[in-house]
Amino acid sequence: MRHNSRMTGGRADTTREFVSTSLFVDITTITVDPAYVAAAGRRAAAGRDPARPSSTVALAALLAVGLIWGVAAAQTRARAPAAQRIRASLASEARQRSATADRLAREQAALRRDTAAARDAALRQSTAGRALADDLARLELAAGGVRVRGPGLAVTLQDNPDGNDAEGNGRITDVDLQSVVNALWAAGAEAVSVNDHRVSALTAIREAGEAILVDYVPVSPPYVVRAIGDPDVVEPAFTDSPTARRFRTWVDAFGLGFSVARKDRLDLPASTTSDLRHATATTPPAAKSTAGPGAARTNGGPSGSARPSSPSSPSSPSSPNGTGGPP
Repeated sequence: MRHNSRMTGGRADTTREFVSTSLFVDITTITVDPAYVAAAGRRAAAGRDPARPSSTVALAALLAVGLIWGVAAAQTRARAPAAQRIRASLASEARQRSATADRLAREQAALRRDTAAARDAALRQSTAGRALADDLARLELAAGGVRVRGPGLAVTLQDNPDGNDAEGNGRITDVDLQSVVNALWAAGAEAVSVNDHRVSALTAIREAGEAILVDYVPVSPPYVVRAIGDPDVVEPAFTDSPTARRFRTWVDAFGLGFSVARKDRLDLPASTTSDLRHATATTPPAAKSTAGPGAARTNGGPSGSARPSSPSSPSSPSSPNGTGGPP
């Protein structure tokens, strides 16, 4: 019994092996199903071409694919212009508001000049009034409330033209401008401006993103810091300051732009932050002579030093807003 079972099992195994081998040979040698071959033969005998997709079906498929792509592209275009329109609208509104702010600032400056001229004309009708006008001119000069002109220095700062590095060392920052302004005050400058924005004890130099703001007005490179003062005094003191030495090092290390030039005449505008916040009525002082030589003169005011004999601004080299006022 054990012998017969072994023989039967052997025959079954042999049959399965033959069927498996035959199927494998058929799969590898017959690449087209015989039923397809027979159907093709019948079509050829009847004189008909093999079945092919009709041109109508192909055209419909192409139209469907084109429609799908067209809808997708239309949706993409519909979404993209919406964002672009929003950005363009915001940019246009920002430009319009900036232009309006600039126009109002110019009108404000003109009105201030007219008011100052009328005030000075009224005060100079009497001896006591002339004394008050002279004192007021000195205080406005120290506070940056009037335009000034005179010799001085122009310090130019520029970003690296090849771009910024990962740590931001190729870009001028608000701290860099603050340090240059403070160094010029310490060197003896009597009036300072940054890109034609007058700097006073109330001026703020700050950053918003990558933009530098001077009194909340954006400025762009190159940054030109102009300082009125005796060039023979201000230039050597500034160029030998730690700030100037540091910038000369950064020129080679990070590709920043830094230059100092003497100017025979500089014209600096009045500050826009000299708003009247407090006033007290006092007895007019006796008239006294205040004339004297100085490096800076006001436009339309008496001549005199840009720094009054008794300072009206903080003596600290740095104000809470990030810049120092006149020493």
